[in-house]
Amino acid sequence: MHRIERISAHSVDLPLREPFETAQRRATTSPTVVVELVSGDVIGYGEATPVKYVTGENIESVQHDVAAAAEALTGAPLNEYRLASRKLAEILPYGKSARAGVEMAILDAFCKVLRVPMYAFLGGAAIRIETDVTIPICPPEHAAELATELAAKGFRQFKVKVGKDQAEDLERVRRTAEAAPQCVFNIDANQGFEPQQAVDFVRKLQSVGIQVQLVEQPVHASDLEGMRYVAEHAGVPVFADEAAQTPADVIDIVRCGAANGVNVKIQKAGMVGALEIKSICRAAGLGLMFGCMLESKIGQSAAAHIACGTGAFTVFDLDSDLLIANQPVKGGVERHGPTLRVSDRPGLGCEILKSAL
Repeated sequence: MHRIERISAHSVDLPLREPFETAQRRATTSPTVVVELVSGDVIGYGEATPVKYVTGENIESVQHDVAAAAEALTGAPLNEYRLASRKLAEILPYGKSARAGVEMAILDAFCKVLRVPMYAFLGGAAIRIETDVTIPICPPEHAAELATELAAKGFRQFKVKVGKDQAEDLERVRRTAEAAPQCVFNIDANQGFEPQQAVDFVRKLQSVGIQVQLVEQPVHASDLEGMRYVAEHAGVPVFADEAAQTPADVIDIVRCGAANGVNVKIQKAGMVGALEIKSICRAAGLGLMFGCMLESKIGQSAAAHIACGTGAFTVFDLDSDLLIANQPVKGGVERHGPTLRVSDRPGLGCEILKSAL
């Protein structure tokens, strides 16, 4: 039986191709932590990418929490990954992305022991998915340039960030739509609107013929009543993101009728939590989107494996590889235009470039 012998954390600062701005932050790099787990001759990899305004963590807290996880889990069998997840939730109640990174490393190592790719272990429903691509908050003319380039590469779905300046937001979406005709658009406010502002914004987009597929987290995460108002009046599906971090959060959203769907992210929920949220949404009839922070291909690959393994998701926002300039990873998920294909190698299929750590 393979047991956990050692877990270590390596901080890496991932450079971005250009500044990435949302209603909540502006980033030029993505600080992340690569989690390395040793079990005999098997090494499993995970990733924790903290975003403070979402989970309250930073690199220092993640490194501290991974060290605590290592102490608690040393000697634990790899096949008891759900028990390990429960233990992590007990000892690190606020370390969401740290727990996610450790869970990812455990499952990667376990699938390597079994000699199966992770998507096959999780059900093997598909091997590829089609993702959207994100247009950050930027001048409308630059948004149009990005959209022209990306549409030429085959992208048919665009996520456009809004929520800071409504006039500029409208122009950014309009210019993106002009540059990418026949495409659909996911509008992500990152909590930047009041309820009526969100409804009015969507109606203005629809009045000029823009195909809005969904609106993501239009209001503050704590305002479930406000999000329900948008869902009832905007005329397009509303998906929760920052409001839906844990399975318990999603149950609250279901009870309130606050959203039509949920954007699941491993860095919020962990590997096991993401699977639990999937089950809750399927039972409640909510739509499922799989998103990411600004992870390297380790975290991105884990998301793609869950999405392909379960076959439960219909919208995919897994474009971090297009935003990061240099990867610390070989292998993993492969991109062909808007399509991501999971690796057939055991586990996540990722190899770490030691020079990057």
